[in-house]
Amino acid sequence: MKVFAIVPVKRFENAKTRLSLMLSPEDRIFLSSVMLQETLRALASCRHLERIIVVSSDERAKELTASAGATYLHEEKDNGVNAAVELADRYSMSHHADATIVIPQDLPLLDAQEISMACDLAGGEDRCIVICPSQRYDGTNMLLRKPPEIIRTSFDRNSYENHIAAAKDSGVEVRLFLSKKLMLDIDTPDDARMLVHDKSPTENKVLAFIKQKDLKRTS
Repeated sequence: MKVFAIVPVKRFENAKTRLSLMLSPEDRIFLSSVMLQETLRALASCRHLERIIVVSSDERAKELTASAGATYLHEEKDNGVNAAVELADRYSMSHHADATIVIPQDLPLLDAQEISMACDLAGGEDRCIVICPSQRYDGTNMLLRKPPEIIRTSFDRNSYENHIAAAKDSGVEVRLFLSKKLMLDIDTPDDARMLVHDKSPTENKVLAFIKQKDLKRTS
């Protein structure tokens, strides 16, 4: 199965605005950069992925993508996750991908082995989605679609429920993939505090930065 990963990336200064009370604009830019580096590193070690695609309007993201040996697709401006995914879908289908897997760049515990497990769930299916929700079950932290055009993405409010509803309406098999590592993202101060207390043995640049800033004591 030929799987392409899709990583939509906002302009760094537009990302993580809900952390603006605890991080300066410079800190948020740095965090965005580090998150993308760690995401690309984890995906590059996943044996199931044929190609990694980053979609962004940010030249800094382009440079990091090139350094990681991934594919960069340029947007003229931030048009939202769904528009970024549509651009990557067209590329993926023109390059004969059997499936795509959308991965946000803000999963600090992203693990290549669990991405491989999600891909394995789709291996025996002709038409399916494999989906991992956010920890609050309102967002989608991983979405595999086989084939890529099987449903359109709906990364808006309640995207987890929206994606499942779209699949069921189209008669598409839904495989739920629950992973603590994939369900934890970093959007809010509470997310940051949870990361500070995380006992994961794998330290990375994102975790080190969060702990350095000591966000758990910021209200």
